[in-house]
Amino acid sequence: TYNSTNRERYSMDQKSRFPHFFQFERSPFLRARGIFPLFGRVNHSQQVALLRILAVAAEKQLSLIDVLEAFEKDIRGRWRYQVLRLIDLLRSGVPLAEALETIPDVIPANAYFLVKAGAESGTLPSALALAAEVCAEQRNDRDILRPGVSVYLSTILVIMSLVVGFICYWIIPKMKKIYFDFDMPLPDLTVNLIQTSDWVVEYFWLLPVVSLMLYLLRRILIRTGFLESRGGWRSFPGIYPRGTAPDVLRFLHVVTESGRPLLGAFETLTHTTKNRFLSQRFSAILEDIRKGNDCWTALHDFNLLTPSEVRLLQSAQRAGNLSWALKAIAKSIERRIDYRMALIREYLEPAMIVCLGCLVGAFVIGLFLPLVELMHSLA
Repeated sequence: TYNSTNRERYSMDQKSRFPHFFQFERSPFLRARGIFPLFGRVNHSQQVALLRILAVAAEKQLSLIDVLEAFEKDIRGRWRYQVLRLIDLLRSGVPLAEALETIPDVIPANAYFLVKAGAESGTLPSALALAAEVCAEQRNDRDILRPGVSVYLSTILVIMSLVVGFICYWIIPKMKKIYFDFDMPLPDLTVNLIQTSDWVVEYFWLLPVVSLMLYLLRRILIRTGFLESRGGWRSFPGIYPRGTAPDVLRFLHVVTESGRPLLGAFETLTHTTKNRFLSQRFSAILEDIRKGNDCWTALHDFNLLTPSEVRLLQSAQRAGNLSWALKAIAKSIERRIDYRMALIREYLEPAMIVCLGCLVGAFVIGLFLPLVELMHSLA
């Protein structure tokens, strides 16, 4: 007993002397099992699973911290690290919506708006349940293939950049010396290729500088509220406001299901988003509604709804089916936008491959056409 008491006192004394070390020992980084907890990828299924767990816990009024602590025991790597960060934020008193927004990739990108709006309006359980349902439905074959196509095209671009850089730095100077030693006239294509090669070798450092500047510009635009960090067609609400229409309609569906007035929902929308364009647009819509105008007409005036959708919502409101209509129209808008984006991608992929083929053809013809003429002259 005496020895155990001494060990406890020694342990407490060590913790008081090295508080930062023991705080780091309990950090999510060390508690996340795996070799590299900061690396890896959180997939869509894991994000949807977390949304469902949060929805059930909020609906049953369970302790979110206890539920997440039980959940994190069965997961590994980066995903466990993200969940542990969420637990620490909740334990420190951060609201759930703000904690989810702080941690990247912990839930699907299209669920943030609905979760935050639900938290602001007091309908968080319903918002979490609807977000989980919507994100689970979007897990189709086309969504699964998107990362593979992106990785494929990115790999081709990187390999082509390395090959072109090697040719410009090593091959073309040798060929240029051979042609100039024979004092033979060069085709215009070869001259342009040599000039381009000299420019690439001289100013190659511009590529990482420009890439870094674009990255910093994107971070600044996100920080100042001019750009959304969610990616896809939702990133530009100022240019394409209709991209936010599904999120808005789903939030109104949650509010309608809970029996709350729509005016309060539009008041919540004005301070839900940090994006300046959206905040100004929602404020203008709210002022229009307060003047006595129809809310669906106001959404149409600010390019969130089409005339046919306005008529459908007005008819559904008179018939008492507004909640169903809001959910159905949100899904319809999202499907149409996804179809158009998929169509654009289907055209861009072969166009990109054709451009790469033309680039390879220009290099081959520009380099070897003078060799053919040289062989003819020597023969």
